[in-house]
Amino acid sequence: MTPDISYLILNYNPDGDPHASEILEKTVEAFFERKSKILKSDVFLLDQGSVPNHRSWLIEKQNRYQFSTILLNRNIGISGAINLFVRLSRSPVLALITSDVLITSGMDEDLFNKVQINDVYQATPFTDKSDLSYQTWTPSEPFGSDHINLEPLRRQKSTVLDKILGRSMPSYFRVIGSELNVMFWRREVFAKVGYFDERWKACYENNDFSLRCFLSGGCTAVSLDSFVWHYHKVTEKSNAREKCYDGYIAGNWSAEIRKMWDAKWPNLDSYIKIYDPLEKKTINDYPKLIERFAHNRYLPFEQERNYY
Repeated sequence: MTPDISYLILNYNPDGDPHASEILEKTVEAFFERKSKILKSDVFLLDQGSVPNHRSWLIEKQNRYQFSTILLNRNIGISGAINLFVRLSRSPVLALITSDVLITSGMDEDLFNKVQINDVYQATPFTDKSDLSYQTWTPSEPFGSDHINLEPLRRQKSTVLDKILGRSMPSYFRVIGSELNVMFWRREVFAKVGYFDERWKACYENNDFSLRCFLSGGCTAVSLDSFVWHYHKVTEKSNAREKCYDGYIAGNWSAEIRKMWDAKWPNLDSYIKIYDPLEKKTINDYPKLIERFAHNRYLPFEQERNYY
């Protein structure tokens, strides 16, 4: 029977950092305790070239929780992992859960429903820690709590005009750029947009995909009806982020991948600022953006990877 949703828990811990492993364990525990009991699901955990003792630890977790483990012998990056997951899974809805988040009950059912909205190509929850202020909100409950009261968040994000006119509070707001800690997609979005650009193992990969979603007529929905706790910057603290391009790019990797971004999206800020909320705007409000970057819309599964 085809599941309703397939989840990918993505792990990259090249040195077997104990703190990162501890956070992953909490991520997995919270996920299986709180994930939907209604949605039929497949769960995959994909590990990218971790040290042997960390892999053995993952197998122990697999035996306990009965997820499917994909053990790779090298790092193919966030983009490559998502693309592989899309090709392996069968469900009409796909979800990424990174290794440093604690989901809350009802989040997956909410985001599952959000991505049924025609122009919502991606859906993500609010979180307590993010690089983006418009995705960040701190609840009154202690870190890690379940069953968060989201009414204060909805009231905060409701406009003055909404309140004056007595309109119902929005259930999400529309953006292009968002942080990639939890993300849900309809499978058909990958038919329209193609796959993640595998030249970016980390950093820029979601901005690129989100822009292509927007060029194809969609948006990213930041849901006001669901929440995830985020440990945030674990890959930087564990040195995984620094190692993600080891053996692929010599020298200053961050400068090199920025060059790739500027080559693909030259002078992007003069056409659109991807971190400005869209409100009711669509791609049709940006004809110059379409004219300049229409060729970037689609990317096939089979790609040229310039550095490996």
